[in-house]
Amino acid sequence: MNALRVIKTALALTIVGFAAAGSYVSIAVMDRQKALQQVARYNMVWAVSQSIGEFYRFEARLGAFEVQGSGVDKDEILLRFDILNNRLGVFRTGEIKDFADMKPEIGETVEGYAKLLADLDPLVQAVEKPGNVERILAMLQPFETRLSRFAAAANAYGGEQVSGDQQHLLRLHWTFSAIAIGLVACGLMFIILLFFQNRLLAKAGNNLRVLADDLQVAKNEAEAASEAKSRFLANMSHELRTPLNAVIGFSEIIAEETFGPVGQPAYREYAGDINRSGQHMLELINDILTMAKLDAGRYELALSPIDIRGAVDMTIAMFRGSKQAEGRAITIGADCVWPYIQADERAFRQMLLNLMSNAAKFSDPQTPIDVRCDIADAGDIVVTVVDHGIGMTPDELAKVVRPFYQADSRLARKYDGTGLGLSIVAGMMNCHGGRLQIESESGVGSLVSLVFPGSLLLEAKPELAAVA
Repeated sequence: MNALRVIKTALALTIVGFAAAGSYVSIAVMDRQKALQQVARYNMVWAVSQSIGEFYRFEARLGAFEVQGSGVDKDEILLRFDILNNRLGVFRTGEIKDFADMKPEIGETVEGYAKLLADLDPLVQAVEKPGNVERILAMLQPFETRLSRFAAAANAYGGEQVSGDQQHLLRLHWTFSAIAIGLVACGLMFIILLFFQNRLLAKAGNNLRVLADDLQVAKNEAEAASEAKSRFLANMSHELRTPLNAVIGFSEIIAEETFGPVGQPAYREYAGDINRSGQHMLELINDILTMAKLDAGRYELALSPIDIRGAVDMTIAMFRGSKQAEGRAITIGADCVWPYIQADERAFRQMLLNLMSNAAKFSDPQTPIDVRCDIADAGDIVVTVVDHGIGMTPDELAKVVRPFYQADSRLARKYDGTGLGLSIVAGMMNCHGGRLQIESESGVGSLVSLVFPGSLLLEAKPELAAVA
């Protein structure tokens, strides 16, 4: 409100200043117009008058040349004649030339004046010879009338110029006055606009405050609902795992005929199906429970020194026992760096197992899965799983870590799973202070990396670090 008031005051003062300046300039223009009315000639008129005056002075000096004791000598005569020639050059340039081009009779006068001076030149150069002065005066006298008409025409033309300039100044005056009036009108309209805008902003501000209050209430309710959802999922997962453990255990006993034959072979096969289904359901429940803990911020890490190579070997051994790894080549980078880090080993194995499961799920069984570890230039520890499968598009890469999303570009969902694997991995990496990094190209394959911060790197083996 105070800022808008300051803006309005500044605008009002600006408009008053412009109005005062406009009035001052208008008065100055009118004063200049009056001054122009009092001016009798322009530079052109002055130049013509001066040239005619020099003409008459030249005649007077010639008349005095023959009078003894007049003090007029040949040098002065020659000087005055040179001045006449210079004045002829003035007639042929600038405004006088334009004037002569407009008036044919004036142009003839200028050309006649030039011819006269050319004819007089040899006589003037020998002015001391008897009779030359009379001859020169006789040639000059008929031209006096033409020069007088020239001067009168120049004065009239100068008056026309003064009148035209007066009209031009008058038009400028009214134009400037119109601009000033328009400026004042625009300023007033702008102030009115600011006034209404101020009212709209005040109203919008009130609406925004109400909306912000409603959003805060909705946010609190959403957070409470999310917390309740997380608690429900955690409790439900615990409740489901208890009967599932019994189902898995007893179906395994039946399938393996631990206490003796079960009779028909079909029963043993059914028990195996129950066991596999129970294992799959248990994996889903474990994923949901882990996601609920991560979502609620209650996932706790058990940090300990980890030999990355040992953890990778153990995870690969676990993965080879799964159905997804049947007939699959799994390679470990020979030229890699395998450091020790401070991390949660169980979480590390779970993350790596999820990445390998995804790699197997979305690639051909005939293509290998590569696991490697490197230390980046920034000091981060990067554990990468490489597959040569279907890959992902940039749009799929932007969504792949969202919970319950599967980066399957096919129209039909042919891949099993809840879509929680990469989101769980991303959440666990955030808990470690690291990040999940994915590079992929559709139809080529993917490089999915666990990037641990350099602060988790151990510079010595765990036993040495413990002694230190």
